[in-house]
Amino acid sequence: MFHRAIIGRLAVIAAVLLVALPSRALLAQTGTISGRVTDAATAQPIADARVVVAGTSFETQTSKDGEYRLTNVKPGRTGISVFRLGYKASRDSVTVVAGQTASLNVKMTQSVINLSEVVVTGTVGNQQRKAQAAVVASVSAADIIKDAPITSVANLLQSRVPGVALSSQSGTKGTATQIRIRGASSINLSNQPLLFIDGVRINEGQIGSGQSGQQFDRMNDLNPEEIESIEVVKGPAAATLYGADASAGVIQIITKKGRAGSNSFQQTLRLETGSSDARYTPPDNYGACTAALILPTSTNPLCRGKTVGDLVNDNPLARVGGFQKGSARVFNYSARGGGQNYGFNLSYGSDNSEGTLPNNKYNRYNVRTNVNYVANSKLNFDVGLGLVQSKIDLPDNDNNIFGWLGGGLLGSPLTRNDSPTGQLTQDGWYSNRHYNAINAIERSLLTKRVTTSITANYAPTTWFTNRVTGGMDYASDNQRSFFPKNDSLWYGGLTDGGSNASTARGAERYTFDYLGNMRKQLGADWETNLSFGLQVISTRNTLLTANGIGFVTNANNSVGSAATTTGGGGFTEQRQFGYLSQLQIGNQNKRFVQVGVRVDKNSSFGTTAPAFVLPKIGGSWAISEESFFEPLSGIFNTMRLRAAYGTTGRSPNPGDALTTLSAASFNISGSTSAGAIPGNPGNADLKPERGSEFEAGLDAGFFDNRVSAELTYFKKQTKDLIIARPIPPSLGFSSNPLANIGAVENSGLELALNISALNTQNVRWDIRAGANTLHNELTSLGDGADKVLPFNLGGAGRTIVGQQLGVFVSKKIESVDLATGKVIVSDTLAPMGNLFPTLEWNLTNTVTLFKNLRVSALLDAKRDFLVQNFTAFFRETQLVRSNLRLDPTALSPEERLRRFGNPTSGQPAFVTNKGNNATVNDVIDSYLEKGDFIRLREVSATYTLPSTLMKRIGNRVQSASLTFAVQNVKLWSDYSGADPEINSQTNAFSRQDFLTTPNPRNTVLRFNLTF
Repeated sequence: MFHRAIIGRLAVIAAVLLVALPSRALLAQTGTISGRVTDAATAQPIADARVVVAGTSFETQTSKDGEYRLTNVKPGRTGISVFRLGYKASRDSVTVVAGQTASLNVKMTQSVINLSEVVVTGTVGNQQRKAQAAVVASVSAADIIKDAPITSVANLLQSRVPGVALSSQSGTKGTATQIRIRGASSINLSNQPLLFIDGVRINEGQIGSGQSGQQFDRMNDLNPEEIESIEVVKGPAAATLYGADASAGVIQIITKKGRAGSNSFQQTLRLETGSSDARYTPPDNYGACTAALILPTSTNPLCRGKTVGDLVNDNPLARVGGFQKGSARVFNYSARGGGQNYGFNLSYGSDNSEGTLPNNKYNRYNVRTNVNYVANSKLNFDVGLGLVQSKIDLPDNDNNIFGWLGGGLLGSPLTRNDSPTGQLTQDGWYSNRHYNAINAIERSLLTKRVTTSITANYAPTTWFTNRVTGGMDYASDNQRSFFPKNDSLWYGGLTDGGSNASTARGAERYTFDYLGNMRKQLGADWETNLSFGLQVISTRNTLLTANGIGFVTNANNSVGSAATTTGGGGFTEQRQFGYLSQLQIGNQNKRFVQVGVRVDKNSSFGTTAPAFVLPKIGGSWAISEESFFEPLSGIFNTMRLRAAYGTTGRSPNPGDALTTLSAASFNISGSTSAGAIPGNPGNADLKPERGSEFEAGLDAGFFDNRVSAELTYFKKQTKDLIIARPIPPSLGFSSNPLANIGAVENSGLELALNISALNTQNVRWDIRAGANTLHNELTSLGDGADKVLPFNLGGAGRTIVGQQLGVFVSKKIESVDLATGKVIVSDTLAPMGNLFPTLEWNLTNTVTLFKNLRVSALLDAKRDFLVQNFTAFFRETQLVRSNLRLDPTALSPEERLRRFGNPTSGQPAFVTNKGNNATVNDVIDSYLEKGDFIRLREVSATYTLPSTLMKRIGNRVQSASLTFAVQNVKLWSDYSGADPEINSQTNAFSRQDFLTTPNPRNTVLRFNLTF
């Protein structure tokens, strides 16, 4: 009912707006503005610049030749503003005569700082960057994709926005990426940012793959080629527009639009081929030969003829060629243009890739169309439709006995067998799971997805603007985990008869958003903007599972054909309502103050929880425009000071506040009946986690604005953490209720630098750098009766007040006695090091030669964090396969004691200060390694064919370019594992390397053609 009501409202609004469409007579009373936008220094055309009629929402974009056209413009003197990332905003005016075309050419000056740039996301009222009290980062996706090896939205954000940290779960194609904006603020709720496409919130998050470790990611459904730009809201800017669910930040994706009024048609073709190289040699497995294995009759080729105790080694994955060359085939086509009063962009894209393991495949097909219609200078529409079909096959890996690295790295060389029936044995693999067994497992996700959006901008007067946005995102999943029937005892138990677990999942999200703004000029110096709005978001998720075990044949493996079948299902529904208002006061267009408030209500709040009120206040001062700043203008061309305070939150998950029952059958009279037992007592007072954030900073431009700096300090405090509160088991509930307990603090500095180091007729050198620090601290676990004791968080993490969330812990080694072999450790678990890096930085250099050859390199680093090398721990202490344990000379005597403890028979491995025994499971600090690294992330070279050559070919081809790019070029790190950036656990508070595939080196060859 709620969804139908939303759709009904949208239909009414659309009908009202359509009534407002202009008549032919009205169109005849308007004029046209056309012209060309060029670089003031080089006279080269500037493409994709926004040309806006001042005081209206009427705008268009320049073509590749820098040309633009605005139709249906009201006669009279008309102001024109032109915006483009990397250039200083330009403003001019022209006289428009009805029925005629006025010409206005614009020259723009390059500037790495632009306070006049318009920010779409997280802003209302005056949307110029200099009027915003909180920072909103912009990423020009279209510019980055021209050169960099970009295949996902995560690649676009990687090391390009200070304060935004990304880490991949593994080097597998199609696996998920964790995104953190300014640290982690929640323990039980998601720390992933919200995702919006053209103002419509979409389904975000990760989907379990049926194995412990890597997951599917909804963000991988998106085609980067469809994206014009990305805006990242980090802090207080999210308070007014996004409210009680935005404490982890917001990512707004703005897709490519048409060019209304341009009377142009442009087609772009992108062909790309690539390869992936794991650059990883798995470690050998070792074993000591036994008396039986050294005999001449032994079937073990490694031990036969050796001496008892001799170490032999084997590498099953290397022996059978487990790792392969991955491949990628990418195709993108787009058609873009417009007519008198409309614009359109139509695109199709496909990505067909294979990973570095045999059963890892990623196939995605995208279609998107955007149409914008300009009724007149007061009214315009943007309509978007996106279609996606993707299928991802993930190989088993990570903490998984059925995985490639599990089968290869945990096997024993003592099981090698060269007899005629050796292929039926383990033959060096773990259990019977060799190449064919692992390769036959299928973990797949087929997704079909539809995303729609419609936005109407209506300005009945120059001082009153209205924006209405509506849309939906619907995803239908068919997920499958299949183990084939076999007679070789590959998997063990009933699974060898064949197993199929199928999941049908539906995810719906509907968005309705209204935003109005009333602008009032008070004399010559003062301006006010009063903004107000309503946002409604409805989310519904459905789940249906079916499991079948035991098949007659693998050819007929549907669940219904299984000997034994089981099933289940469920759904969740959540509704969010937000009412917002903001007053912005500007003085002389250089001093600004904002005061705003948002009131939220959410169906997942407890029934007695009050509405969530989120205030916001901030100010911005373009101090360089003050007369007293004139003496410093020789050093600082531009400077702005800003500060903001705002409140955001994170809503509980649907059903968290409810009292629940769990199904349980019973049999009293001889027949089985359905019953129930207490599940969770619920909490009627449960409310959102509340985050309050303060940020302050400055934006400055130096040396004729060829150098820009953006410095921000932030401090975010999250209270009312949602944590499970223990209750007595005698109450009969199977789980503990959630309550608002505890607090977390995140603080740090963010720095972004842009330098135009050189700009001549034939050489251009641009430098972009960024850095950020992070202090993350759990400041409270409650007080009095609500106090919660420290608990485990992640693989080897724990909640300890005064430490990072999920800080690594171990019983710390305090002394090692080489003479006695005695190792003394602490009595309790001690904090060992950080889970989150406290320093990250990146550096990009781009050099353009003779306007045709562009070379770029991206270097980044993360510092001061640990990685739990659980692969080494497991191979050295649990299933012993490592020569570091088996060869007494491989490690120093002290290091052997630190890792394995006292080897003396009858003596405990470790002893605490109080004399208690401790085991290798308690003392893991030797396996908590520094993860610090520097990575040459990207290197690319793009050659654009000269325009003179294009003219010889004919006017049909406008431009052509060839790009060669490499991703993950080089890694510098002291970490002993393959890659410190991966994480084998899905838990947000884990950084564990356990049988995980490292990030591969990806090589790309791309051809771009515009015609």
